[in-house]
Amino acid sequence: MLEVRKARADEIDAVLDFYAKMIDGMQGTDFDVQWRHDGHPSKDFLREAVADGQMIVGVLEGEGIASAMVVNHEGEPGYEAVPWSVDAPPENVGVLHVVATLPAYHGRGFARQLLQGGMEIARADGLSVLRLDTFPYNVRGRGLYESCGFADKGEWTVYYPALGDIQVIMYELPL
Repeated sequence: MLEVRKARADEIDAVLDFYAKMIDGMQGTDFDVQWRHDGHPSKDFLREAVADGQMIVGVLEGEGIASAMVVNHEGEPGYEAVPWSVDAPPENVGVLHVVATLPAYHGRGFARQLLQGGMEIARADGLSVLRLDTFPYNVRGRGLYESCGFADKGEWTVYYPALGDIQVIMYELPL
């Protein structure tokens, strides 16, 4: 059983290890998310997310972190151009980042459990909407987001420091 919860401060090394494994396991595959060691996600970003209570993890007893994501209030440049359905102040908007499940656990429903648990945590934290972006070619991820209730808001240009201007599909889920 996957336990979905906020990461504890003493789990920073486990979180850093999780994302290092994700980078190693996904580079060069059909699901390469273009993350790089010492690039994106940066160790500082991950440490800050844990410290600020924004890191959500899916933990398997005896095995460690199987899935994880960050939910903060910061959309990348380009988010402001999207005609969002929910008009909410930034403090009530959750933006999902670095959503991931280790390749060894693919196909076991952990990404869905992570998203559903993250929705519950976001509601408990008083958020009124969740938003995210993903690559247009991320067919598996897009299918998951849509099956969990996220609405496809179309293709938009966003700016990521590690990638520059890129085309992504934007998603939104009212809570």
